[in-house]
Amino acid sequence: MRQYKLILLLALFFALFGKSFTFAEEQFSSFGIQQVGKLVSNPPLFIYEFQRNMESTNPLPPGKRIGFNYHFLGGILVIPLPDITSAANLSAKLRLHPEGRLYPGLPQLDVVGGYWSSLLTSMIEDKNSSATDADTKLKRADLKGYYGGLVMSSSLEPRVRLFWSYKYSKLDIDIDLNKSEKILGSTVSSFKGGLREHTISAGLEHTYGQDKRWIFEGGYGVTNNLITGKVSWYRKYFEIGLNIYPESVFIMQPQINFHLNF
Repeated sequence: MRQYKLILLLALFFALFGKSFTFAEEQFSSFGIQQVGKLVSNPPLFIYEFQRNMESTNPLPPGKRIGFNYHFLGGILVIPLPDITSAANLSAKLRLHPEGRLYPGLPQLDVVGGYWSSLLTSMIEDKNSSATDADTKLKRADLKGYYGGLVMSSSLEPRVRLFWSYKYSKLDIDIDLNKSEKILGSTVSSFKGGLREHTISAGLEHTYGQDKRWIFEGGYGVTNNLITGKVSWYRKYFEIGLNIYPESVFIMQPQINFHLNF
């Protein structure tokens, strides 16, 4: 429990881009303080939300064989902002079978996956810090994750496709402090853990013009009982979306992604 309390503070810290490790009221909005109870119950879930923002499980456009996706902006506020996955992340999609090739009605099958590693942690790390320093500092912080899955899509009519997906996600957290610190009544000095999730999703894609699509998607994470919803406007080179996480501290999280499909 003491390790999870540490991640609670660090997660809020990363989200608000603060410079101090002190849990003080002036660092957080009143809304964030009211939601502390949710974070205490499962702090890695808060960081995992950033990973969910960069994961892409919609199908490749018809006629495309391979695609690459970069999560540019996301986050916890009404407008998209850089988050911990923004600096270093990449997703890829590969078409294994086009719709109807082997026989009519056989769905398109894509394999998808991606990886991220937070470069923003280097901004708050102090690798030269020691236990004799007056202040508690982050000596090392390693945040990273990956996902992989399969996506099936089938045409309902010429401009509408239905799709289904399975996705496995993994988040890794490894954090060390320069010295032990008493936080919320517990003494902590490091945390190593993460989160794993198996997600089943379904969605609808509506094409209304050349390189113009609306995508609606909903999913359920069976391991951690996570419900996910997403609405996105998909163009030739970019995607603007809104993720909805009913169980989250920040229920609605916008995102902007860039992609290339060949």
